[in-house]
Amino acid sequence: MESTTYPQCRIVPIQMLKAENAEKFLDGLSYIAGIRRVLVHGPGYQKDGIENPCVPCTRSLPSSTLVTVSKQPMLMHVLMGDVIVEAADEQVIEKVAMYCDEFFDDIAYQILLGKFMKTKASQSDYVRPGVAMDTDLIGLYDTKQSIFPYILPDENICTCET
Repeated sequence: MESTTYPQCRIVPIQMLKAENAEKFLDGLSYIAGIRRVLVHGPGYQKDGIENPCVPCTRSLPSSTLVTVSKQPMLMHVLMGDVIVEAADEQVIEKVAMYCDEFFDDIAYQILLGKFMKTKASQSDYVRPGVAMDTDLIGLYDTKQSIFPYILPDENICTCET
C-alpha cells in the first residue's frame, strides 16, 4: 500500500496544551493500534536563557520540557496546538475520534479529515545534512531547527486488546 493512501486527520483543541496535558494526550494516543505517524504543531518554547525584552510574552514561555510518551522520554519543543495523525485505515481514525471525545471532555476540539502531511519527498527533505532519506519521516523534519523527529521502537509502542 502506498503512503498516499493512508488517511490523515488533524486534531485541533480550542486551547493549547502545556507539556503535562500534552504528555497525557500523546501517551494515550500511543495506545491506539494502527497509527503510523504523529506530528505535533504549536508555538515553540524559548531557548534556554534567552528572553526578548521587546516581546513580553517570551517571558511566559518555558524552555523545552521532558515528557514521556509510550515509556520513552523525549523533549517537547512546542506547546501543543494541534496534532496531525496518519493512520493505517479509516477505522483507526474512528478510534482516534472516540479517544478525543474521552480526553477533551471539558474543552472543545475539532477533528478535520484530509491531507496534512507530505506523502512524497520534496527538496527540503533532501537538504537535511547527514540524514538518510527515510520514507516514514517525509515531512516531519524541521528544516530551520536542529530538532529531529522521535521514533518509537516497535517494542515501546503500546497496543490495546480489542
